[in-house]
Amino acid sequence: MAKITGNVLLRCVLTIALIVSVSSAVAPASSTIVCNVQMTDLLKCLPAITGAHPPFPTHSCCKVMRKVNLPCLCRYKPELAKFGANPVAAMAVPKKCGIKYVPKC
Repeated sequence: MAKITGNVLLRCVLTIALIVSVSSAVAPASSTIVCNVQMTDLLKCLPAITGAHPPFPTHSCCKVMRKVNLPCLCRYKPELAKFGANPVAAMAVPKKCGIKYVPKC
């Protein structure tokens, strides 16, 4: 497995965990759009970034990662550590999904 360096991927993927946690308390997930995708779609990636040994991101998670506005997700980075995301796993999701361009957050 290739080594991933930098904070960029971590910031973008960890944002998913924050959005899921914060937005579900504010509005129903099915009606909430965050960074160009439905909240329910972002939930598809949650298993791939949580726990000590998260599974490989699913095909549906990768589809979401390709549609989400990654620079938009960067805004949520400061809150992510509070929601139990595995930083190593979170950093790996975009690369595992084949995303080549990830903005610097």
